[in-house]
Amino acid sequence: MFRLEGHRIGDAWYYSEGDTVHAWFLAMPLGQKTGWRIDHCVSGDLAHWEYRGTALEPGPTDAWDGKSLATGSVIQRDGRYWMSYTGHRHETAFVQRAGMAVSDDLTNWLKLPENPTSVADPPHYEIESTGQRQLTHWRDPFLLDTGDRVLQYVCARRTKGDVATRGSVGIAQSTDMIRWETLPPPEHDRMTEEMEVPQVYFIKGRWYLVFCTHDFWLAPSFRDRFPGHSFRSTDYAMIGDSPLGPFRIHGTGEIMPEAPLGRFYASQLVEFRDQWYLLGTVGLDAESGISGPLPVVADETGIHVTSG
Repeated sequence: MFRLEGHRIGDAWYYSEGDTVHAWFLAMPLGQKTGWRIDHCVSGDLAHWEYRGTALEPGPTDAWDGKSLATGSVIQRDGRYWMSYTGHRHETAFVQRAGMAVSDDLTNWLKLPENPTSVADPPHYEIESTGQRQLTHWRDPFLLDTGDRVLQYVCARRTKGDVATRGSVGIAQSTDMIRWETLPPPEHDRMTEEMEVPQVYFIKGRWYLVFCTHDFWLAPSFRDRFPGHSFRSTDYAMIGDSPLGPFRIHGTGEIMPEAPLGRFYASQLVEFRDQWYLLGTVGLDAESGISGPLPVVADETGIHVTSG
């Protein structure tokens, strides 16, 4: 497990290059109430990490990312590294948007002057949430390079349907990493108010949508399908026919069959040395950190942790 002394750690995301895995994670000094920044560490085994310092700070107070930064994603394209990340700002409501930063070495990052590069689009996505949390949901961007374009998946809420199941994956696309076109939400099973930290992976011939949600956001219509089941805040997977869906859930869709000790949330998959692993954020406050790697298998019913 990785912890940073004197700091609280939030969501983390990963990029593998050879035998080295880079992790960027949200960090904030203990006792501070707001103002997440993005820090960086590296590992050669997913268990032991070397701290490399801060990658990105929040912008000026009046900037689109002036209040706090949040979850992102890193890919390599056109000979450079690109990080999509979330920016927070208080306006008439708490607004979330996605921006881009670029790097030539995975250590030094420059925010694009065009930021923010993607925002919630009113025809398809709620601007003011009708759910339990009154904010503009457009966060946790995940980048998937499909060759001719890059797809960006975000946590969003669609404008139609039962308020309890409007939690959705939002999608934007780009060919140059700077100009992003918002697309309609993909078709997927609807089961919660928020689908946080969405990711899409292609594993052994299948597309998998991975996300997390809290038990108190789950729709009654979904919970009622599994009487007696003890739902919790955890990670889920759906299976799709393409990177744009449709995505279907099998059973409860939970990736971890049993709740681990303490908090385990906002997980992502990492492929390392021909094996897929799940890494999540564990603990709270001074006890928070990046978990050890949990091996997973992907099959026709979803993604499953094989040992803990």
